[in-house]
Amino acid sequence: MKKKKMLSRTSFTILVTLIGGSLIIGGCKQNDIKTTDSSKETSSECKIDREIISQVSTLNSLMAGNYDGIDSVDILKKTGDIGLGTFEGLDGEMIVVDGQVYQAKASGEVNIAPETIKVPFSAVTFFDKDVEAKFQGISNIENLKTQIDNLIKEKDAFYAIRVDGTFSHVKVRSVPKQDKPYKILSEVTKNQPTFEYQDIKGTIVGFWSPDYVGGINVPGYHLHFISDDKTKGGHLLEVSMISGDVTLDSTRGFIMGLGDEKNSNSKAAVTKEDIEKVEK
Repeated sequence: MKKKKMLSRTSFTILVTLIGGSLIIGGCKQNDIKTTDSSKETSSECKIDREIISQVSTLNSLMAGNYDGIDSVDILKKTGDIGLGTFEGLDGEMIVVDGQVYQAKASGEVNIAPETIKVPFSAVTFFDKDVEAKFQGISNIENLKTQIDNLIKEKDAFYAIRVDGTFSHVKVRSVPKQDKPYKILSEVTKNQPTFEYQDIKGTIVGFWSPDYVGGINVPGYHLHFISDDKTKGGHLLEVSMISGDVTLDSTRGFIMGLGDEKNSNSKAAVTKEDIEKVEK
């Protein structure tokens, strides 16, 4: 278990940067970061802070139909080893687990994402468990969230979530790639393909975010799923779990990169109801 920095309960760090395809991590531009083969440590001039969630763009921007890519997958992999998001043109759901980025497409197919493909929205972090528990007999997704709620002690922090388990039922969705002019996300998800799986082993990854980040990310839970054999996955809609290991990583650091404003579609108003429709 990692050593945590001594932070007050009200301590929270946000760095927002306007980018043309380069996240800034721990005060360093991504193209300045040098990694070794044996570890995730960087050069003495630039060291990655593992206590940070690195996010590309905002939820409201994605909801408004801004699906043009900002950062590429190869940059994303340098900023975290667990997380979620989507791809340029809204081409499927992103699942990041154990440092690998997977693309769950609208056809139901799951592939390793090409490193050159760009992303319009993502959130990743380097996962170091702070909390762990074993769950059994989870009847549905609301039951799962309620049980995880009991593990979240700091309601003003972010939590990365990982659940490795055996599931009696999983329901996920993906989204089909969009062509310009882009529709807003709540319109796209009206015709989303869904997939249901029985008796499957896999991993749920995602985040719990505080209420005050509404518009930046999803307040509460945002969860994706991928099977152990990496052939099935997507945005998690429903789940029943026989048993599983739950681990959480709390963090108060948050960095966000924004795309080019001149390419932004800001005409669409995004409501709380729109977000709830998309998440369900």
